[in-house]
Amino acid sequence: MARLFVMTLLLIAGMGEGWAADGQASPHWGYEGEEDTAHWGMLSPAYRACESGSHQSPINIVMPSHAVGQERLAFHYQFAVVHTMDNGHTIQVMIPPGSEFHLNGRAYRLEQFHFHEPSEHHLDGRTYPMEIHLVHRDAKQHIVVVAVLVAAGPTHGSLAKLWDMFPTRTGEQGADHRFNPQDLLPTNLHHFSYHGSLTTPPCTEGVQWIVLRDSIAMSANQIEQFATVIGNNARPAQPLHDRKVLEE
Repeated sequence: MARLFVMTLLLIAGMGEGWAADGQASPHWGYEGEEDTAHWGMLSPAYRACESGSHQSPINIVMPSHAVGQERLAFHYQFAVVHTMDNGHTIQVMIPPGSEFHLNGRAYRLEQFHFHEPSEHHLDGRTYPMEIHLVHRDAKQHIVVVAVLVAAGPTHGSLAKLWDMFPTRTGEQGADHRFNPQDLLPTNLHHFSYHGSLTTPPCTEGVQWIVLRDSIAMSANQIEQFATVIGNNARPAQPLHDRKVLEE
C-alpha cells in the first residue's frame, strides 16, 4: 500500500521517473550528456515545451522587480508521516493530505517537496547552493510551486532527521518519518511571483511560482551529502520574454 501511495503521488505531481501521463514509459532525461537540459525538447514530442515554450522556468529575478503584487500567502502545514524517495533526479518527499497553502484565499494541497543543487532560480544573477520546491495543487489541478532558496550555514535540524534516512539509490525509499514542512520556510515571507513552468520534463507551462526572497540555511555537509548522491540537478535560467515578475 505504501508503495502504491508513493507512485500515485509521483504520477500526480508530474515528477515521476520514467513514466508518461498515460502510464507508458517515457524517454529518459537527465542533466548531463545527450539527455541534458539542452536536449530535453528533442527527446520526445511530449517534452516539446522544454524547447519551444515561452513561459519557462526557472528565471533570473532582477531586483527591483517590474511591479508590486498583492498576493496573500498563508501556510497551513502540519506534522505528518512523510515518504522519501530517490527518483533518479532528486530526493523527493511525498506529503499525505492535510498540509495546505492558501494563495489569495484559494487552497492548494501540498503534494511533495524536492531539492535542486545548485539553486535553479537566480536573484540578480546570484545562485544559491540549493533550492527547495514545495509543489501544491488545487481541486482544479492548478499548480503553485513555492521556491525556498538555501544558503550555506548552520546545520538544519529538521532536515538532519530526514538526511539520517537518506535514500542513496534510484528508486530507493527512505524510512518513514514525521516531519512538518513549516520548518522549511523562512520567517519573512517577502516574495517574488511570476507565471512559468515545471523545471523538469515535460516542462508544462501554466505554473504559478512564488519565490521567497529570504533563504534558509543548511550546513556544507548536508549540501554535500545531497550532491554526492544526486549531483548537479539544476536547469539553467530561461528567457523571461514578456513576463512580469511581481514583488510583494
